[in-house]
Amino acid sequence: MIQSLLRSLDLLEVLKESDHKITIAELSERLELPPSTVHRILQTFCDKKYVIRDELTHTYCLGPALISLGRAAAANVRIQDAAIPILKNLSYVTREDSYLIIQVGDKGLVLDKVDGPNHLKVVEKFGYELDLHCGAIRKVLLAYQTPEYLDYYTRQVLDRPEAFPQTSRAGLLKELKEIRETGLSVSHGEYVHDAVGIGAPVFGIDGKVAASVGIIAPYSRIADDIHLEHMIEQVKHSAAELSYYMGHTFQRPR
Repeated sequence: MIQSLLRSLDLLEVLKESDHKITIAELSERLELPPSTVHRILQTFCDKKYVIRDELTHTYCLGPALISLGRAAAANVRIQDAAIPILKNLSYVTREDSYLIIQVGDKGLVLDKVDGPNHLKVVEKFGYELDLHCGAIRKVLLAYQTPEYLDYYTRQVLDRPEAFPQTSRAGLLKELKEIRETGLSVSHGEYVHDAVGIGAPVFGIDGKVAASVGIIAPYSRIADDIHLEHMIEQVKHSAAELSYYMGHTFQRPR
């Protein structure tokens, strides 16, 4: 790997996750790099408008050039083309908002969403990111990672004071094992109060998880266990159908 490029990308990640403009000193401390190195990287990004500098406060934040870059990247993700009609059908049969989520770093990002007909909405939208262990739809992505990644995640991400939700390493690993065994994740009020999250994995042609599909339904709209089971089956069917379109080698669901 090219070390200077990795440092530059790490800098963009720090800027992306910050809720305020950052000084060179803060970036230097976060990245464990000399201020002179951080300054050189920032100068290059500023020249290309990937980063902008506040001349009054001498602080930095992400720049406008990344907006078009991100839109172009999203437009080229082929999975969205196949996912939209499947998400529309999932929302139609469950009457809930449906989501397509992909992994970006250590987070799950909403790549697409289709609204259901109900007026009560869950606050999840395009581009929304949360830790991979947060909620059923993201947790599916985490469940199929390598043991090495899971070891890293439980040590470096799960143990952070700001990690959400707070949970134990043993408890999370047990739950991830159950998700792999069943091919399904169901969460109850984990980060959306009084709601059920249902997620299932989408596999690519290489047999690896490419995304997850799911819904979030308030308890008030779930009549009984039969209704919940119907929703679970619809999510599993939708994920299997999208996997088929992505080239995964199992029989197309009917």
